[in-house]
Amino acid sequence: MSRTPKRVPRVMRPRPTSRGWAIGIAGVASLAAAAWLGRVDLLLAGIFFALLPLAGMLALMIDRPWLSVSRSFSPEIVAAGQDAQATLVVRNEAARATPSILWRDAVHTGLRAPEPQPLPWLAEHGRALRNRPDVTTLRYRIGTPHRGVYDVGPLLLARTDPFGLAFTEYAVGTSKPLLVTPRIEPLPRGELDTATSEGTEQELLRHSIPSADELIAREYRTGDPLRRVHWRATARHDKLMVRQEEQRSNPNAWIVFDTVRSARHERRLGQAHTRNPVFEDAVSLVASVGAHLLDDGFLVNVVETGPAQFTGRAGAGRNGAASSGSAAFDLPAGDQLLLASLASVRQTEQEGSDYLGVVADGLRRGGRAVPVFLVLADGDLSDLAALATLRHQCEPAVAFLLGPARALAAGRLADDGWACVSVEPGASPAELWREAARQHSAVLRRG
Repeated sequence: MSRTPKRVPRVMRPRPTSRGWAIGIAGVASLAAAAWLGRVDLLLAGIFFALLPLAGMLALMIDRPWLSVSRSFSPEIVAAGQDAQATLVVRNEAARATPSILWRDAVHTGLRAPEPQPLPWLAEHGRALRNRPDVTTLRYRIGTPHRGVYDVGPLLLARTDPFGLAFTEYAVGTSKPLLVTPRIEPLPRGELDTATSEGTEQELLRHSIPSADELIAREYRTGDPLRRVHWRATARHDKLMVRQEEQRSNPNAWIVFDTVRSARHERRLGQAHTRNPVFEDAVSLVASVGAHLLDDGFLVNVVETGPAQFTGRAGAGRNGAASSGSAAFDLPAGDQLLLASLASVRQTEQEGSDYLGVVADGLRRGGRAVPVFLVLADGDLSDLAALATLRHQCEPAVAFLLGPARALAAGRLADDGWACVSVEPGASPAELWREAARQHSAVLRRG
């Protein structure tokens, strides 16, 4: 899983404070005056004042506090826009009490964390009493405005020497990743009928445990164990019948996600922009649609137009046939895997493998029309004609068009029978789902 690049303040080496610089400059001035005037007293004073800041920095390097820290988050996975609570257990590992220290956790610049705070006084290691512990628990809240995988930590300890002449910052412990997923908006039920392509089987699956084993009866064959005899079926058919377990797979749905960034987007966004708002809207839409389909009992196959970044299990067709090139998600843990993949997915300039071949192969294995959703954010797709040829294997066939794709792809896909939904910046996924239902109904009326 890729992570958001870490951009935290660097740990400072010992350096003079403002007071230290003032005293050091005074010492250098005294040395210059001593050389000019030939005064021994000024020479001694200059050496003393010039060496004081250096002595303070040396003391900070030698007299380092020895602490250990463990870090946890609650919740461990948080949706963008929500706060996570970080809990740090700090223990004094030194044979003496801790000095006066300020602490803060190193966090990515995209997260919000509190300012430095005083670290509680800790007793010597192994000599803790009821009112003099050698361990303390620190808690603070982390704001998460954007999705991503962020490294939080290490713990930074800021300290000055007893005379306030030098300052340093120590790093304690290691970092721990915090997973921030895109937010999911529940989609209205009964708007877009995704069950029409699966008929009665889909309705049965909605009222059963996904991937449950179904018991059926067949005629007895030589070698079948007698313990599998189905006596009720034997009495009904008047011949020996045995039980046979048949694995039932979830119905399939496909999401084609445009993750390739064109050169013109790179020029327009510039190097200062690290997030493309159009792509962020696309990620939120994929999260909401994918979670909705999973909740409806579908096995959701996600195919990217760029290099594979999703970490679901290898794609599988209706009968469990492998479909390389896609990532498949199903309950009970598929929603978490999907969100974890979406937390770190990025736009790339490199196109992936033959994603259309992957989708066509998966639809062919299924043998019937299944729900297919396109989420196109760039519009520089040269495969629109090939996408159109898949329409007869898709029911419903919905294309969500964001950014330049609204103008570049809508006409061609709509002419070929796709229900095209133009996505405005910041649009609600629930309203887009309703619009997809209206467009799909219009396509059915046109025949």
